[in-house]
This record gives sequence, C-alpha cells and structure tokens, in this order.
Amino acid sequence: MIQNDEKVEYPWDCVLCSQQNAYFLRKCQHCGTVKQQFCQQMKFDYLQNDNQAFSEINIIDFECNRVEDRREILELLICKLKLSESDYKVVFSKQLIIKPYLIPLIQNPEYSSITQEQADQGVPFQQTFQYLSGDIYIFENNEKAKIYQEQCQYLNLQCPITKYIELRRVFPNSNGLLTLNAMMKELKIPYQSDCFALAEVVSELLERAYKFELNMLQTLKFPIPEEEARLQGFDNIIILDFEATCVRESDKKYLQEIIEFPAQVYNVQERKVKKEFQKYIKPVENPILSDFCTELTGITQQQVDEGILLDQAINEFIEFKQGLQKCCILTCGDYDLHLLKKEAARKGIPISRELQYYINIKKVFPKSLRNPKDPKDPCMVEMLKLCGLDLLGRHHSGIDDVKNITRIVHYLINEKNFQFDERMVSYTFKL
Repeated sequence: MIQNDEKVEYPWDCVLCSQQNAYFLRKCQHCGTVKQQFCQQMKFDYLQNDNQAFSEINIIDFECNRVEDRREILELLICKLKLSESDYKVVFSKQLIIKPYLIPLIQNPEYSSITQEQADQGVPFQQTFQYLSGDIYIFENNEKAKIYQEQCQYLNLQCPITKYIELRRVFPNSNGLLTLNAMMKELKIPYQSDCFALAEVVSELLERAYKFELNMLQTLKFPIPEEEARLQGFDNIIILDFEATCVRESDKKYLQEIIEFPAQVYNVQERKVKKEFQKYIKPVENPILSDFCTELTGITQQQVDEGILLDQAINEFIEFKQGLQKCCILTCGDYDLHLLKKEAARKGIPISRELQYYINIKKVFPKSLRNPKDPKDPCMVEMLKLCGLDLLGRHHSGIDDVKNITRIVHYLINEKNFQFDERMVSYTFKL
C-alpha cells in the first residue's frame, strides 16, 4: 500500500473529510470513505475502471535461450491470482524449466542460473498449457507475448493464449515505455532475486484498487496452427521506393507529391527479378521542382512535365502486378505508402487495400546482422554495408534505390535463408 512519505499524484479529495488521496486508492486512507471523484488527467476513467473487472488473472514471464535472432523459452513462470470484491489471493505459482527443442545447448551458461542437466530434464513446453486457465493473461510487453506465440508456432502447437494485456502499455500514468524495473521503482517495490517480479507489480496495482479490463485486451495475430499455411512466406516481393517533391528548408505546410513511382518484382523461388516498373509523375500542387529536389533525386523538370498523373500511375501499377501470386509490397521505411495514402486522400484518389499493407525492411532486418551498439533501425546504406554490399547507382534515385533494396532482399534470402511472411506486415489502415 501507499507509504506515508509517498508523493500523492493525480489526487482525489474525500467528500467526507476533504483529505487528499492518491489515484490508486478506492477508499480514503484517512476515514475509509469510498472514492467519489477522480482526476481526468489519468489515462483510464476510474468509473469505467470499476466495472467489467476480471475474476482471475494469469501472469506469465520467462527467460530465453538465444542463438543469433532465434529465441526459445527455457524458464517459464506462471502466477494465478483469484480476485473478489474485497480482496485477491494467489491460488497458483509455478516455476518450470522447459526442455530445449530448437536450441539444445544452453548459450552463455555463465550468465544462466539453469544448468544443462536441469534443462535436459525439463518438461516439454506443451505440458505447461495445463496450468493456464481463467479470464486473462498478462505479459510484461508485446515482445514477450510474440516470443510465446512464436514458440507455439515453431513446435506446431495450438497457442492457448489468443488475447492478453501488455502491462507496459496500461501501466497507470506512463507513456507505455517503462521497463519492469522502472515499474517496480515507480511502485516502490524492493527488488528481491527470488521473487516473481511481474507478479509483484500486478499484485501491488491490485492492492491499490487498480483493475484490468476488457478494453485493455490485445490480440495475437496468428494464435492457431491452422494459420501456419499462411505463414509459409510470400512467393513474390514487390520492392517499391517513391521519390517526392521537396524543398531544402523544413516546411510543415509544404505538400509533398510523388514524382517517381518505381518497383521491381523479386520472385523468391527463382531468386531473381522478374519484372520492373517505373513512371515519372507530374505534380499538380507544386508543379515546379525546387533546385534542391533535382539535386537530391536527379529528377528533372522535363521528366515530370512529360510524366503522367498519380491516378494513372496507380492504375498502371495495379495492372503491372496482376497475376502475381502470394505477393507483398516491401519498402525501406513507413514513409512511402503513408505518403501515397495522404496524397491520394487530398486528391480524391481511391486506394485499394492491396496498396495499404507492406513489409518495412528496416523493422524486420535480422538482429544478427545489426550493429549491437546502435539500437536504431538501419537505413538502406547501412543495411547494404551490413550485408557486405556496395551502394550502386545514385542514392535517392527511386529506381536505383529499388535496385539496391532488391539486392538486400536477395542477400537475406540466399545467404541467410530469410523468409518474408505475414507476421512482418504493417498497415496504413486500421484493421
């Protein structure tokens, strides 16, 4: 519970004794009166938060064995809390060592508390499903939920979890970026090496009358093995990279327009480029290119003056990609298709959904190839370097950038046995 010296944030005033109480408390800590008002600055409405509460919560955390960018759960922690109107209690808590399947040997044993012998005698991952039941599951963050899901997929198991709450995202009065240690510090929970830290955080929130609700739920995209057929990878990858009008000075009011629409189709089975598309687009909102734009992209005024309009280019691109089976657009960043969506909206051009989902190669570029000292996603030039490839052609020429991104795709598929599949897809629209 709240300590006497704890700072009171987002307070509410008791209607009986007028004393201030912290937002977490449902009753006045001075006279016991039930909370009657709340501060609107909090992310979650208190009155709504007082309804539709879950009666049982499963808290899941784990440690992984790792080889490059592959992870396998080695130690699984499960805690089950039973909730009532006035109290909650731990009805189950278990620590399970999982027998390795994907990565037989423990990596970096000097940093692991689990020995190889313990791991070899561990339980199969699927046996842990028997301990899961109840209304909702809580993971520390989305990354952990996805790792759990991936393990089910690797083992061809039906994932027992389809919906969950990401504690980091719903933690009160936070920006959704807190680590587990930061949450413990925020709640003034002392660290103990033998404690189940995630359960300690959830328990403390419940002590403070915090509730977990239906509107906090998130869904795992592919929770059942029947979806595995959809995860065999794309047959054709359409590499796309727009160039747009621009000015040297930063100007938020300046409306960018696409002026080069290039693409290549890379066939995964044949391991080569099958088709190429390139059109110059005539801008209408800012018809005269700036000197900076020509200097950056190499695109001339004459090329855009002789170009076609955006809606015609979109129609020709749709025709270009007709007949391609199991295909997906791939871009180097989120910029390209978001730019298309904004410009099309301004100009009243309809955009089909097939032009609103894509793979951002920056996000899926393998961790094993990245610079471990640089947490940022690599740009195209950095990815080329990390793949041992030189930059060819002119950077910021749309068609040359497309060719260089295609070379990165080719390297990942051929040299790293990399698979581009639906788990990597991003969207410019809400599903």
